Amino acid sequence: MEMNKLYGWAGRLLFVDLGSGRIELRATEPYAEKYVGGRGFASRVAWDELPDGTGALDPANILMVTVGPLTGTTAPHSGRTTIAGLSPQGWPHEWFSRSGLGGRWGSTLKYAGFDGIFIKGKASEPVYLWIEDGKAEVRPAKHLWGKGIYETQQVLMAEHGKDIRVLTIGQAGEHLSRIAVISTETESSAGQGGYGAVMGSKNLKAIAVRGNGAVRIAQPDEFLRKTKLIHKECHASHSFNKISKLDPMKVEKYGQRWQACTQQCSQCCLGSRFYSDVPGPVTGRRCAGQFHCVGTLFPGSPGSFYDWDIGFEGGFEAATYSNDWGLNHWDVLLGIIPWLRSCVQAGYLKDIDGMKFDLNDPKFWIELMRKITFREGIGDVLAEGGRRAPGLLGFGDDMIKPLYAAWGYAGHWDGHGDHANTIVFPFWLVPALQWAVDVRDPLGSGHGYGQVIMNWSPIVNPAGGLPWEKIKKVGAMVWKGEHAADPESGYEDKAFPAVFEGNRSILKDSLTADDQIYPRIFSAKTPDGYSRADGMEGPQFEWHMFAAATGSKMSYEDLNRCGERVANLERALQIRYFGRSRRDDEVVIPYLESEENLANPFFGSKQSLDRVKFLKLMDEYYDLRGWDKVSGWPTRGKLAEMGLEDVAQRLYEGKA
Repeated sequence: MEMNKLYGWAGRLLFVDLGSGRIELRATEPYAEKYVGGRGFASRVAWDELPDGTGALDPANILMVTVGPLTGTTAPHSGRTTIAGLSPQGWPHEWFSRSGLGGRWGSTLKYAGFDGIFIKGKASEPVYLWIEDGKAEVRPAKHLWGKGIYETQQVLMAEHGKDIRVLTIGQAGEHLSRIAVISTETESSAGQGGYGAVMGSKNLKAIAVRGNGAVRIAQPDEFLRKTKLIHKECHASHSFNKISKLDPMKVEKYGQRWQACTQQCSQCCLGSRFYSDVPGPVTGRRCAGQFHCVGTLFPGSPGSFYDWDIGFEGGFEAATYSNDWGLNHWDVLLGIIPWLRSCVQAGYLKDIDGMKFDLNDPKFWIELMRKITFREGIGDVLAEGGRRAPGLLGFGDDMIKPLYAAWGYAGHWDGHGDHANTIVFPFWLVPALQWAVDVRDPLGSGHGYGQVIMNWSPIVNPAGGLPWEKIKKVGAMVWKGEHAADPESGYEDKAFPAVFEGNRSILKDSLTADDQIYPRIFSAKTPDGYSRADGMEGPQFEWHMFAAATGSKMSYEDLNRCGERVANLERALQIRYFGRSRRDDEVVIPYLESEENLANPFFGSKQSLDRVKFLKLMDEYYDLRGWDKVSGWPTRGKLAEMGLEDVAQRLYEGKA
């Protein structure tokens, strides 16, 4: 059946019911114009088809695996995959949420002819989904159940050929750990959200894909011209081309090579390296794989908050086992481990199931993660996620609160719980707003303000950054306020950046485009520090590529409105299913009222959140969003403006 009348999109969506075995194909076109792809498609399908009262591990939950119109093209820094559905990691509710991963799986799905897969139901026995060039079938997976992520891929490649791509879970997902990941290759994972447990709850071990097709481009010559210019502007001008004090990857042996984590990304972010034949000091196993991002904390960093020291080899081996079993590195390293350490220091714990608590022993690390994976002893509780652990064990709640910002997720670029990233007041105010209104760690695709300013600043990057005067001027232009990027400012001009970056985060998850690059704002290649390429302004790069790829007549403003539309639809989902209100948003405030980790040199002392000023900042945010300042709900008028009249009718049904 020919469905693709579109350019950029593959043209078809795949709906699978594992309970009945039914497989349905739908056209992408009805979703494309208003919701773009990826995260947008997922939110609309959730609103239309996710039953009220569903739990994250219920058969009725829909596992959504989606890509976008730039996925599978030569657009630089594109190619990611968005995962969505009700989230097992979500706390205190199993919110509808999302995650994302890199690798080459998403592009292969496009080449196979699909823009997304939506899976509900539960198979009676373990299965995997096999997709090849427009066709799909559910196949038995008993022979894969119990295997790790690496071996599962190897077995399926032996059966189908090395040209396939596999998305799979490890044993943590099979045991329904709320911090289980979905992975492809050696370390590309949908880490946050616990979606590995959703696959496990459905008896779905893997999704294997072969695609021999291509993505049709509306304006191929123009697309090639623009993507070359954008690639040239972005390349070797990224603030992550540096070695952090927390990055132990100074090892020149073991055949290390730089390796980007997504198909079309040519940038080498922090610690993004592939190592081969690394000897494991615990098992003697020779390990290979990619090692980057938060995983680089496994070896430890003496003298920092993450002060353990198991050496590069020990850390790499621990990371390899964690990857293979399918555990969320962020929750383990920034949540569970620091919390356990505090509990031991306070006398709540003397040991771990009779095992000495020793963070300098690599054997301890691997045994602890094995217990979490297979739900043995205290690992059965920790598999529920770090934020739930104190309530289940009856101690340590006071020690978990400084580590977890909100919603069941350890801190990230908020200046408080996360000690791995450098951000100072006032720049963590924008992430604070993002945390307040989200359902998960918002920085997975929302780095575009705090991280960007800090890593281009003289504070973090004195050699390769920009002077503050350039940062302030560019920031004032992009984020609509003279104080938006001013290091000596406070709460003024911080609401608009939170709205802008929130919308752009959604677009990046929908197109799909790399969060570490887009929206492109600063540059070391222009006199004023503002990113440009042959007349194209940096913040508009994604729109230029989208327009040339799809032939869409949407303006730049129209595309941004698509992100805004999805933001309102997601808020409506939270209200409909969980009664979300402003009261929920404000739960992040006590976490931020503690003293920040590091002091801004312009202030000379550490700052804390001012509740009164932040509440006024939230008022500004709601006004810009078109949400009621008392309830936190999108108004009827705002939903109508976004073309969501049916959502408004359902949401306000029976209300005056």
